[in-house]
Amino acid sequence: MKAFFKTNFYFLFPYLVFVLFGIIWIIRDSKAEKHLEFNSFHNSFFDSFFYYFTFLGDGFTAALVIIVLLTVNIRIGLFAGLSNIISALVTQLLKHTLFADVVRPKKFFEGMHDLYFIPGVDNYLYNSFPSGHSTCAFSLYLALSLITENKILKLIFFTIAGLVGYSRIYLSQHFFEDVYAGSIVGVVFTLLVYYLMTKIKRDWMNRSLIKISGN
Repeated sequence: MKAFFKTNFYFLFPYLVFVLFGIIWIIRDSKAEKHLEFNSFHNSFFDSFFYYFTFLGDGFTAALVIIVLLTVNIRIGLFAGLSNIISALVTQLLKHTLFADVVRPKKFFEGMHDLYFIPGVDNYLYNSFPSGHSTCAFSLYLALSLITENKILKLIFFTIAGLVGYSRIYLSQHFFEDVYAGSIVGVVFTLLVYYLMTKIKRDWMNRSLIKISGN
């Protein structure tokens, strides 16, 4: 465990810092207060930036990355794919069962406060908790971080995941709590799948999908 954490320090350490300070912030301030604080900061550059950046955490982007990984190595492709699928299923299950009544910022503040909404963004009203984009982003980019040995890339992958999570708040699609919970689902189930995949010893999983198809 110690060796694993050391190897993946540049993703796991900043994430643990985020988890720690996040829970303190959740306990200290209401989700309404936090969201209004976030919503008070916006400008035209970041409106455009986060409008597009948030797509790095959607299912289509994840699918493209997973397909590319499968063509390179079946094991890492399956790892990234299963991590994303399982964590996404957990998040969607939570969204539509235990937390089906949790509304999104636009609905929550309706008639109470005029939020700033970015032009062109279709803001949803329901199924806010947890954030699906955040789950996808933290699952996908943690998986990529575990695959690479490059420390800088690990930090870059954490930064991308974090910015995708922030984009959901910036766009007023989610509250901080939604992003926080989504990230935990993504990280926990990705680590679990990673552990299970290390226990599976199959030679065919170390091949390239292209090579298998060509045989």
